[in-house]
Amino acid sequence: MKSILELIEKKNQEYAQLPFFKYMEDETIDPRQRLAFAPVIAPLAMEFSEFCKRILRDEPTTNYIQEIVNVHTHEEHFHWQWLLEDMAKMGIDYPMRFSDAVRFLWSEHTRVSRSMLPLFERYTRGAHPIMRLVAIEVSEVTANVFFRSTMSAALQLQEMTKSEFRYFGMRHNHIENTHTLHTPASLQTIKEIEVPEHLHQHILEFIDVAFEYFTDLVNEFHAYITTHSYEVPFAKVYPIERSLSAV
Repeated sequence: MKSILELIEKKNQEYAQLPFFKYMEDETIDPRQRLAFAPVIAPLAMEFSEFCKRILRDEPTTNYIQEIVNVHTHEEHFHWQWLLEDMAKMGIDYPMRFSDAVRFLWSEHTRVSRSMLPLFERYTRGAHPIMRLVAIEVSEVTANVFFRSTMSAALQLQEMTKSEFRYFGMRHNHIENTHTLHTPASLQTIKEIEVPEHLHQHILEFIDVAFEYFTDLVNEFHAYITTHSYEVPFAKVYPIERSLSAV
């Protein structure tokens, strides 16, 4: 498994150079604008919770690799609640007709965000626990890059609003780096896993597909925040009533 982890890290370093992350580093841009993509990530946040509960988790199990996966799914599946909290604190939790909300969630703006579950399910449903573990590893390393990039804007917003931003801020970043999966003992166990030859090519294919997905995802975020104002992030999609709780 060590060589697979090294490949994932190499691809993750390339992923970290995408324009979205450069944009997020620019503290001259209003932090509300840097996080204006929040509505776009909502389908992914919900899908990842479902992915953990319905696809990756398999209980009870006697397989130690599957048990590592199971523990991680219990640590991950609730994070979408923090996203909804942060959106409310940002002032973009707008009153909207249900039909308009559905149109947005299935619009071109969220095409990549809402496609994670069927794509990842294709490789992991009923798959060997090693494949499920690889799916978690790719998701984790890309998430670490992502949440490190949002933390600066979240901290600026915390100063402005005197409220904690748990999804985009330090809380989520801390949780991502302290999962059971990341303890020294777990990391050593994972590195020592012997990958059966018949799985190897399938895993490499998945890694390529997964990084292509996460690349397309942050490009989708970048496209949104460079074309939509944080003041009226849905304005080019549907008319909305401005929230009185706006920052």
